[in-house]
Amino acid sequence: MTRIAFCGVGTMGRHLVRHLVAAGHDVRVFDPVPAAMEYAASLGATATATSAAEACADVEVCLLSLPSTKLVASVAREAAAALPRGAVLADLSTSPPSLAEELAHELEPTDLIVADCPLSGGPIGAEAGTLSSMIGGSDEAYAILEPIAQAWSAFVVHVGGHGAGQAAKLCNNMLAGTHMAALCLSLTLARRSGIDDAMLFDILSRSTGDSRVMRARYPAAGVDDAHPANRDFEALFTLDLMTKDMELATVFAAESGLDPALLELVTGIYHEAQAAGFGGLDYSGLVKLERELPSGETS
Repeated sequence: MTRIAFCGVGTMGRHLVRHLVAAGHDVRVFDPVPAAMEYAASLGATATATSAAEACADVEVCLLSLPSTKLVASVAREAAAALPRGAVLADLSTSPPSLAEELAHELEPTDLIVADCPLSGGPIGAEAGTLSSMIGGSDEAYAILEPIAQAWSAFVVHVGGHGAGQAAKLCNNMLAGTHMAALCLSLTLARRSGIDDAMLFDILSRSTGDSRVMRARYPAAGVDDAHPANRDFEALFTLDLMTKDMELATVFAAESGLDPALLELVTGIYHEAQAAGFGGLDYSGLVKLERELPSGETS
């Protein structure tokens, strides 16, 4: 049993907390949303903390699952000030690799172990316990986090040093976001060519255009009941969050000396969808954005 503070019991975090409690860990949670705290308490977690710092008193590991880089940075520092020396502070959110490196450089000299451990698989994978966990940090950090991450994972890997887990996650999500943009264009083109939505899915799933993104959230209703398109694009992973990850990936590519032009183009499409009011939808709701050439243009 490990004493764990868990900060952020939202769409992903609530499932992770359930798995941790089921695995026998002593889990203390903090979330500013009362309903989230109540749900965590119903799972068997201790949900009495009024701050991240309070949740972190006398724990061995602190896990962060937060929706923005700004929140990760602020809550990480608040937690670090309260954690016992020798404790592990791990960010499960999708954050910039540079932030992981910055936090490690700042906090490890205070005798904390800092790691990044972003997750892939979304709320469905979190609920099922089939996530991929990508750990960046020291061998010591991995040795401590690996058995904890097994509670919610089908695959746990030590990617490398600080920020390597976040780098791997951004490499994954830039592909997912880019593929969705191309898939939405492909579906729209097929419709205008008189091709049935289900027929296109059958063709793509048997051809080189196949992908896990398409199989999980094909942006047309009536093809697979599991797809968000059947429920007016009720979010499994919001378009706003995918936009954030595309923005992070764009900056990461540029900082790495690579041309970010492709990512800038795709991110711009997601920005248009946000401006059209689709940010709260599943990111497959990008299909609702019809981008046409100005009148009279054909190329």
